[in-house]
Amino acid sequence: MALLAILAIAVMTFGYILTSSLNAASRFASVDSAYNAKVLNQAKLALIGWAAMNAGSTDANPGRLPCPEAPANFADPANQGVAAGVCSLPAVGRLPWRTLGLDRLVDDAGEPLWYVVSPGWALPNTTTTLTINSDVVGQLSLDGNEAVALVIAPGRAVTVLAGGACAAWTQSRPIAGTPDLRNYLECENANAPADANFVRRNANATFNDQVLRVAAADVMPALEAAIQDRLQREIAPALRTVYTNSNYSGIPSSSPMYPYAVPFGNPGTSNYQGASGIYQGLLPVNQASSMVAYASTPGAAVRTSSYGSIDSQSCWWESTNDVRVCEGIYREDGTDPSRPIGIQLTATFTNVAMGLRAIDAARYQVLARDDGVGMAWIPLSASHEATMNTNGSVALRFWATMPNINAMGWNTVAEFRLRIERAVIDDHPLVKTDDATFGWFTRNQWHRTLYYAVAQQNTAASLASLGCGNTTCLRFNEGLGCGGGANWCNIRALLVLGGGSLGNPPAARPNSNLADYFEYTNADLGTFYEQRPMRRASNVANPNGPWNDRVVLVDWPPSLPPLLTGTHPQVVSISPLRLHVLP
Repeated sequence: MALLAILAIAVMTFGYILTSSLNAASRFASVDSAYNAKVLNQAKLALIGWAAMNAGSTDANPGRLPCPEAPANFADPANQGVAAGVCSLPAVGRLPWRTLGLDRLVDDAGEPLWYVVSPGWALPNTTTTLTINSDVVGQLSLDGNEAVALVIAPGRAVTVLAGGACAAWTQSRPIAGTPDLRNYLECENANAPADANFVRRNANATFNDQVLRVAAADVMPALEAAIQDRLQREIAPALRTVYTNSNYSGIPSSSPMYPYAVPFGNPGTSNYQGASGIYQGLLPVNQASSMVAYASTPGAAVRTSSYGSIDSQSCWWESTNDVRVCEGIYREDGTDPSRPIGIQLTATFTNVAMGLRAIDAARYQVLARDDGVGMAWIPLSASHEATMNTNGSVALRFWATMPNINAMGWNTVAEFRLRIERAVIDDHPLVKTDDATFGWFTRNQWHRTLYYAVAQQNTAASLASLGCGNTTCLRFNEGLGCGGGANWCNIRALLVLGGGSLGNPPAARPNSNLADYFEYTNADLGTFYEQRPMRRASNVANPNGPWNDRVVLVDWPPSLPPLLTGTHPQVVSISPLRLHVLP
């Protein structure tokens, strides 16, 4: 009995020691997991901040994420943590901590963090451009959930056992050469070459990766704030200069004119063609080639002065309804041959104010030559004047002074040729995806989540008295007050950047439902817009509900507070500061 008692005491003591050891191991594992979660979250925040800072600068692919650390930098102390310039996607490698402005982050095993970036979110080569906006998601999958990036704590080196989607592999951690992801990640996360499918856990006992997902929804709030700032700094000033008195006669010098809006419809299928009498909707980023046409067949060339004469001419379509040519004979003034003769041609084009247009002076030419067989044409320096009409059409007149026949030593008469292409009415750089300054805007399709509104009195129909008044302008944040003449209620044009769908679940976009893009007063087809809910109108069912609209003022009275200095609480502005991620 004594021996049995001693044995019972021994068993209980051993059980206590074993249980205590297991609890301690569990506590240590919990501490390790919490530490990893902390550094993984630091890396996630740094990636979001890096994308936002670059998006707010002059990056041609705003929203892109960096590639992983360049493999050649693995054993280079001076360049460890520096991202590769381009990478084959999906890309797996070590976290580019130095590029992100971080300290070297390591997991509980002392290993640097690893990082995966999705196709469409980093540059695969130096010539590729990306398309990133509020409706774009990641092409990575973590346990079936979408991701734009993953951050991974690789843990201690293990001998991976085969089975359960795991290939047998004995991990080692070399300090030189090119890193092999199989020495750091396990099972589905260690496929080589990398695929788009990753997991948080695996039944295999040797799996020890700890993975944190970066979803598109995590990146978008910071990215949209950066895009709002960039729209305010780059796109709004450009919109103010498209239709001004310096570009088009017929527009008063006191105020710019703005194009008509596109009736709101599915942004994925819209033709983006502005329509007369439409003042709110999508921004008219249509192509001139699909909408602009000659209003009628241009007339014959005429003189611009009372000197000299046009003896004869003929006009024809060099290309049907596209290129018009007039060619003829001119003669100098009979009384004073030294007097110059100018010749001009006028063509009128429709639907100009239904989009964003520019004049391409290379699309008209004036030439002259001596009258005779085989004489070469001489290109002349030509000028033009474009006149905006109340129906949104533009009359373009171009001309040049002809060479003096006597001074050139020519015969008594000479020949002229005037040529104009329909493409003289060109797309504005704001529409061109390859434009070095503005191409990021339409190439990334931010116009698909953008609402455009213009005061009726600032469109072509009101050319005679361009400029809205206190009761006819758009209104912005009316709760700030509308007294004292020019104020927040005198907005001539604005943009609203809609964030991702706030539905639960989020609506599938693109679609034609305005409320799936913009909130409350910004989606009621009225003239009042808000940066955030300020007015508690009775017709707003839930004024305190979710809100992610961002307003960009295009044209406002000079008496308003500065918009880009951050002095007004309703206008968000960010600066490209160096990122510091705190624990």
